[in-house]
Amino acid sequence: MRRKKRKLNGNGYVGEKTEIDLENFIVYNSWLETEKPLEIEVRGADDWLQFHYQLSGSTSTVLVEKGGTLKIGPNSLNVLYQKRGTCMIHFPENCNYKSFGFRVDPDYFSRSFLSDFKELSSMRKAIENENVFHRDKEYTALDLFTRKIIKSILENPYKGSLEQAFMENKIIELIFHSIPSLRQRPESATGDKAFYREKIKKARSYIEDNLDHRLSLSSVSEYVGVNQYVLKTRFKESTGQSVIAFYIDLKLKMAYDKILNTDEKITSIAYDIGYSSVGNFSNAFFRKFGFRPSQLRK
Repeated sequence: MRRKKRKLNGNGYVGEKTEIDLENFIVYNSWLETEKPLEIEVRGADDWLQFHYQLSGSTSTVLVEKGGTLKIGPNSLNVLYQKRGTCMIHFPENCNYKSFGFRVDPDYFSRSFLSDFKELSSMRKAIENENVFHRDKEYTALDLFTRKIIKSILENPYKGSLEQAFMENKIIELIFHSIPSLRQRPESATGDKAFYREKIKKARSYIEDNLDHRLSLSSVSEYVGVNQYVLKTRFKESTGQSVIAFYIDLKLKMAYDKILNTDEKITSIAYDIGYSSVGNFSNAFFRKFGFRPSQLRK
């Protein structure tokens, strides 16, 4: 996982953009304050699908490929696909702009999500024909839960493999929550419930056997052989926990055993299981077991 941070400073404007390169997503977070009108050219990667959450500020984006202008207002979600990634963004005078979003390979998105969404035939057709696709805020606006998910991603307390697993899980949650028109096809009333029980059992065993490896909702669903949304919902129904919460719980139990049965430093154990600080690890440990890690060795 790679993280890039870039200052956006110039005559009459100041800001910053952070990008995080995950396995299946490139996540970004930006802010910009302007004193006068500003135009910035953005040279993105070609052939991408973008989910853009504009938290504040109004902008106009000119698509080089299409030649049209997208008016993007605050508190809105914009979903955009274009074959060529270059565009021009216009910021007005005294703009207080904040955004969050992610880019995803359209082939991966088609394989992982579009097969479940009969309402997205227009997006599928655009991707297949390499045409521009756009949905704006009239499709959906940002509610409090959407902002809560975004906030949890930006304040991610983990590091390493757990950080990536947590972020990818939250992004997938964001996809399914933020767009009301994205709906999974209803299951057949004659569906085989035993089939899904076996898939959940297989997922649990896979997680338990691979605690020393980096796991994500994507990697588990690929191994099990069901799409991510089905795994996410069925796993929660069966266990009462999300896939990632189950994974983290097992990591904490592994830490418990190490603290009790080895002389390894608690700091080292916390970092090994994916926590960015001993404080965060100690708080999670307390919520799980009812006492601090240091108390286990007294």
